[in-house]
Order: sequence, then structure tokens, then C-alpha cells
Amino acid sequence: MLFDVKLAAALALGALATTGFLAPALAAGPYKIGATTYSRSFEFYQDIEKGMKEEGGDKVVFDFQDPNGDLAVQTSQMEDFVSKKVDLVTIVPIDSTAAEAEGKLVTAAKMPLITVDIAITKDVGQVAHIASDNHEGGELAAKKMADLLGGKGEVVVIDNPAIVSVVDREKGFAAKLAEIAPGIKIAASQSGDSKREKAQSVAEDLLQAHPNVTGIFAVNDEMALGALQAVIAAGRNDKVSIIGFDASSEGVAEIAKGTSAFKASVAQDPEQIGRIVTRTALSVLKGEKVERLIPVPVVLVDSSNFSKYAKKK
Repeated sequence: MLFDVKLAAALALGALATTGFLAPALAAGPYKIGATTYSRSFEFYQDIEKGMKEEGGDKVVFDFQDPNGDLAVQTSQMEDFVSKKVDLVTIVPIDSTAAEAEGKLVTAAKMPLITVDIAITKDVGQVAHIASDNHEGGELAAKKMADLLGGKGEVVVIDNPAIVSVVDREKGFAAKLAEIAPGIKIAASQSGDSKREKAQSVAEDLLQAHPNVTGIFAVNDEMALGALQAVIAAGRNDKVSIIGFDASSEGVAEIAKGTSAFKASVAQDPEQIGRIVTRTALSVLKGEKVERLIPVPVVLVDSSNFSKYAKKK
């Protein structure tokens, strides 16, 4: 299980996750936790909040905030949590590097901070980071791509270098592909900013620039779905295989068709991530020691098992 190396090294400097923070008195009633996400436009983040709330029960009052991908709004939300004197803060950083300043707002106020899904690049005093094992997820995508392409061909990657977690997905994909399928070349890698429309435009350009491409790995399903539209528009639905990450409802529905270029996606367990976030927060608030890095397993979803991941409406 691999995480961002720089982050892991920085976090290793702090042996005790609870050092410097005082647990609020239990008699004060339920704990108050401020939680800012990335954007609720992603089903994944809605499910994380659902898991957090279910696990919290009557022990926690959450102040859930949605910056909708706007860094300035998220910074304002963090400032608001500090002014409200919540007991603990969780954040899904919009930008891993820019979040250093946001995180310091909280830890400087002696409030414990937990990062969720997306890591902050450096150690700013966060007590824990909870996320899917993204490097492993990239490796699973590489194995599937190698199978789909028969071990040879050209692929492109649609990424988002501003986010540590998805960078780890790309690293895992590239490393495993080089190891098991040297006959497959990564022709190009370009950011889709985690947006469907941007990813569609990027995919259109990449398909034109690299006409021999037969595979696309997008580091989340939103961008994979954008790439799918580009592939369909180019009339290459039967010639290009797409792999995403998140196993969203739309992504799984495409896999279920059997005729879509969208062949597979790496499934995270966002509700379980949310439950672990709340459990970890409660442990911290009780003055207990917690692990600094908490990985959550992932699994590949394809034609063989998609029915297990289809959302029941």
C-alpha cells in the first residue's frame, strides 16, 4: 500500500497523532465537527458525508460545507470553522499544495485536522489522512488495460496534477504498465482538471494528436465519461478502451452495457471511508492514538462483477 512519498515522510516525523490537542469534555454533549468537501457534484463525496453522518449518530453534530471546487470558498469555510471553535475539522483539499495554508489555519488554533481522500502535500500538523489506496488502484487499472490491449499499443492518461491522490493513481498505473506490459506506450498525459467537459476537450485533442491510441486511463469517472463522449464523437467506440476510477453510477451503467468503450473502473468505498473518518475523529477527540495514514482497499469493476456495484434506485 503506497501513498505520496513526500507526505508519508513528513507525517512520519510526528509519532503521536494526538499530540498538542486536548479532548473536549464528554459532558459538553455531542462533538462538533466541521467538514469541508471537494464538491457535492461528485457522487463520491456525497457518499463520504453519508458514511460520516451514519457513523456519528447522536455523538456528533456535523457542519458539512460544500465549496464546489472553489479554493477561496473552501479557505473561507476553514476560517469559519476556526471562528466557531468546532472540536475537529475534516477537509477534502481542492488543491493539495494550496491546502497547506488552509490546514495551518486549523492546527495553529490547536484544533485537530483530518484530511480525507486528497492529501495535503506537507505535514501541517494533521492528525490523520484517510483515503483509498490510490497507488494500488492505478496498478489494478494497468493490469486491466494490459488485458484489454493484449499487451501492446498506445494509451493516453487524463489526470489532474493538482491533487496528490490522483497523481498516485497515475504513478501506480504507469509503473505497473511498464512492469507487466512494456509493449504498451503511454503516448501522452494531460490534465482534465477533474471536470467532464474539460476532459472531453482534452480527449478530443489527444485522439487527434495520437491516432494510434487504443486505450485511455482517466483518474476519475467524471473525466472518463468526458473521454467517452470524445471517443463516440470520433467514431472510435469499438477501437478505444476506457478505464476510469470511482465506479460511479454512470460509469458502472456504461460498463453494464457491454458495448461501451468504457470498460472498467476502480471502485472505492466512499461510505466506508466516511465511517472510518468519523471513527478516527472520535478516537482523536477522546485522546486516543490513531494511525497517521489509513488506507482503504479498492477493487476493479468490469463486466465480470459490475452488478455488485450498480446503485439500487
